[in-house]
Amino acid sequence: MLPTVEPPFDPIFVEEPPLSPNYEGAIISKVGLPFYADVDRPEEVPADERERTIDLAERILRAGGVRTGFGHHEEVRTSMETWAPDADEDRVGDPGYWRSHVLLLSPRELNFGQLDGEPEEQYKKAKTVLAWAEDCIDTNVLQEIEQSQAEDIKQAWRDAAEAERTRREIEHFAEDPPDEFDGWTKLDADHDAVKVAYIADNHGTPSVATVFESAAGELKALEFTLTEWRENDGKPREARPNRYCVTTDGDGAYAQLRSHLLTFEVEPMERLEV
Repeated sequence: MLPTVEPPFDPIFVEEPPLSPNYEGAIISKVGLPFYADVDRPEEVPADERERTIDLAERILRAGGVRTGFGHHEEVRTSMETWAPDADEDRVGDPGYWRSHVLLLSPRELNFGQLDGEPEEQYKKAKTVLAWAEDCIDTNVLQEIEQSQAEDIKQAWRDAAEAERTRREIEHFAEDPPDEFDGWTKLDADHDAVKVAYIADNHGTPSVATVFESAAGELKALEFTLTEWRENDGKPREARPNRYCVTTDGDGAYAQLRSHLLTFEVEPMERLEV
């Protein structure tokens, strides 16, 4: 668990708060960003305690099978309908509370673990599921599910923070391409269309990877063999490409080039060899 001051989420089944205050900032800092960096909350992360409660209830319904002891949603419904009357006894002045909320849960919701309705209605259904689970499912199983939820939340923040860090690195790379980058050496290209180019021995083939402007004014990222590059006088619009540059890190030619340079284990080449 990350360092805490006040828990943002109250423990439901686990004994300690599953998440710590400012855990987002701690994660952001750990991946190499300033702790105050602006990283948007991932969509899959609950925004508050109510959303986390709904998510936890849905996870419990989806767990099912051997893990919870209920192999089918009808077994869940039967258990809830059996449990509700006795549970109602603890609600002075509202003896039908749990029974009424159990009846609101449809077979589809129980089967797929997806609560329907407006947020307030979803929350009431979620509280019903949690109250039933606390009485009818092994505590260790519920604690595992809640802890798994916390780990998924933290991982989502790590992924978002890493994506933001990569975005910043791509932006910096585009604004000020370094002279050396992961074994590749910056090449002084003469053609006006070339924005930046790097050279290296890529698996035995001297190669040039570059971002250049196409005749249509579009930035492209391609790799050429050094031989092809020389035969076309360093004109990327005319040379035949050896490899396309692709990336899953971000959009744009510079993101593609940067990803390409990081993909291959190359042998450095001196600029004078060109």
